[in-house]
Amino acid sequence: MNIDLFHKAAISAAAGMAGLAIVSQAPVAKAAILYGPTPYAQFSDSPFASIDFTTDPYGYFHLEDFEDGALNTPGVTASAGFVLSGLPGNTLTDSVDGDDGVLDGSGSAGKSFYSNGNKVLRFTFDTGILGKLPSHVGIVWTDVGFVDGDTPPAFTGKGDVIFRAFTTGNQLLKEIIAKNLGDGFVNGQTAEDRFFGIRYYPGVAYIEIEMPKSNDWEVDHLQYGYVPTPALLPGLIGMGVAALRKKQDESSESA
Repeated sequence: MNIDLFHKAAISAAAGMAGLAIVSQAPVAKAAILYGPTPYAQFSDSPFASIDFTTDPYGYFHLEDFEDGALNTPGVTASAGFVLSGLPGNTLTDSVDGDDGVLDGSGSAGKSFYSNGNKVLRFTFDTGILGKLPSHVGIVWTDVGFVDGDTPPAFTGKGDVIFRAFTTGNQLLKEIIAKNLGDGFVNGQTAEDRFFGIRYYPGVAYIEIEMPKSNDWEVDHLQYGYVPTPALLPGLIGMGVAALRKKQDESSESA
């Protein structure tokens, strides 16, 4: 996303924008900050929803809700799994609640991303496409059905969930272990849905989400973006000042 940051009419406005970015993001370079697990019914529940990802010419943000039936946001690939469609064909789908246009406690009418027999899903980010590794990454766990030891048609509908984030060189940054997530049901109920995420500079190379005792589970709302650290913002302000001065000089010469 190429955004012109320096079209404001006053230097003070540019400085004010930068100040707001520092207050809302408050990132510390090279420190990993974890988010979750927190309840999630729609994108406004994301800790990233209030962040302005356009404070840098190379800033970007992508939300993959799978509602078009594919994982096709730029610069990310999955190690396994596929998009699971909901009603009318599949009442077992558990999408994020708001994806069907109404908050009603059901995700059966939306779409989600299914583990398809895998206990671990990895989502890897491509700097060749994105330009920069994402500084902010999150995903929503939505449901589990069968766990190890269950005999169909009986299901447990609960299990441990592990979220991990890695930087380049396969270096593990941090992980979250959430115990016994789930409500015991598999028909699209959404009160159990939980957001997991991380903020890290200089960037996240890939994330993993795992259910150690199940290969029958779903995720949704994969989200990732890049914004600069406060250490970079003075440089951006300086660039904005220089651009404004140049524009003023050009205007004076043409007058």
